[in-house]
Amino acid sequence: MFAVCPSSSALKKGALIVMLLGATLTLTSCGGGSSSMTTGPVTPPISTATTAVQVNMGDSPADWMLAFSMNINSMTLTGNNGNATVVSTSTPMEMMHLMGSMQPLAMASVPQGTYTGATVAIGSETVTYVDPNTKAITQQTMQGPMTGNITFSSPITVGTTPMAMGFDLDLANSITQGSNGSLMMTPVFHVTSGQQGVGNPMDYANGGINEMMGAISGVSGSSFTMTSMQSAGTFTFAMNSSTVFDGTTMGGMSNGMLVMVDATLQSDGSLLATKVQSMIGSGGMMGGGIITAESGQPPTSLTLVMQNGAGNGMMSSYFAEGATVNLATGTTYEMNADEVDLSGLPFTPTFDANHLFVGQSVMPISSGGMMSGSGGMGGGMMGGTSMAGTITASEVALMPQGITGTAAVSLNSGTATSFMMTLPSDSAFTSLTGATGVTVFQQASTIMEGGSTIASGTAMHAFGLLFYDGGQWKMVAIRMGAN
Repeated sequence: MFAVCPSSSALKKGALIVMLLGATLTLTSCGGGSSSMTTGPVTPPISTATTAVQVNMGDSPADWMLAFSMNINSMTLTGNNGNATVVSTSTPMEMMHLMGSMQPLAMASVPQGTYTGATVAIGSETVTYVDPNTKAITQQTMQGPMTGNITFSSPITVGTTPMAMGFDLDLANSITQGSNGSLMMTPVFHVTSGQQGVGNPMDYANGGINEMMGAISGVSGSSFTMTSMQSAGTFTFAMNSSTVFDGTTMGGMSNGMLVMVDATLQSDGSLLATKVQSMIGSGGMMGGGIITAESGQPPTSLTLVMQNGAGNGMMSSYFAEGATVNLATGTTYEMNADEVDLSGLPFTPTFDANHLFVGQSVMPISSGGMMSGSGGMGGGMMGGTSMAGTITASEVALMPQGITGTAAVSLNSGTATSFMMTLPSDSAFTSLTGATGVTVFQQASTIMEGGSTIASGTAMHAFGLLFYDGGQWKMVAIRMGAN
């Protein structure tokens, strides 16, 4: 087919027609070639600009469990410019130690745009709980893979300001039990977002990081990298003159040192360490979990259901398993009270060898590491739960933990008060201790999540340090929120 060159008068008529019809007519030159017609708007190019997004993972309460361990195989955001991968390698997570809290899963460079959902691919899961009939500690594994398809309640826009996305795994609505007692999972997530520079910079909703546990993998000048067993990839933290050091210094940090880090998200997308606490040097380990049994008074050994850990001999496969913690006369005890206001209370918070109780969350620290199979315990079973091994603790720290229940009073942000939280009948804490309620102390600094009030009778959770004093369980709350 050939193109015919029009006369100048024809061109003028054609131009008039083009303007009247509002279409674009492209004519080839007379030198030969084809003619084409373009209709409709031209699609703009996809933006290649990216913004730092801190992806956090937490747990909406399901307090009949003691531990819930899973592997996140991948996570992808769905947006108007296509999909954005934030996790691409299998990452272990234990969720029950995050009841009412969140920890970073990944730092990702996400293409700017609007996102409407996400897909989370999950491998196998292990659940440890107290059997409501036998009261035995029981363990079940659900084989994966399974997929959580999440539709955001409202679109989330990634602009030029670094931000945080929070993925709250609703375990209470994700796990069901069949008539034969077997557990099944259909993942349910609730998603929130917040920007750097908005509100409290230490709030995880705005990119704050509180007591992230890990091992230093590199130090360079005024920054260091850290690996965590429950996060994807490494995290890099900057340090400056405002960074607080506990047990170390900027110049004293070294590879393999186990630390806990507080940090804030900066306007350039970097993380600034506000506090670095050295827990033990290279070759040591630290764990974390709920005490389910004690031997001796004062105790000479504990049994934990493991929820966290790092260091020598610690493996992610130990999450949701049992561990024996040996105590000695030289073992020291401390409260991890950095985030907790313990002032002005009507009782004296105490944690030592004589105030160590079943139901509390603790972190044993050892210079020698986890001894798998030591003393005939490793690889065996106790109450239906696999035993990972033995820890000889040089130190034991009382750690914040979550509880759920209801209060018969209305609660308001910014006030100091105390109230009785009534626990649900299937609570694992109730099964372990026999307690049906906990007195919760709200301080003026206690964070009220999701609003300024909690109505009377509302199902709620509290996160803080738990003490047994004068025959009563008492919690000093760091944060509270409606479920």
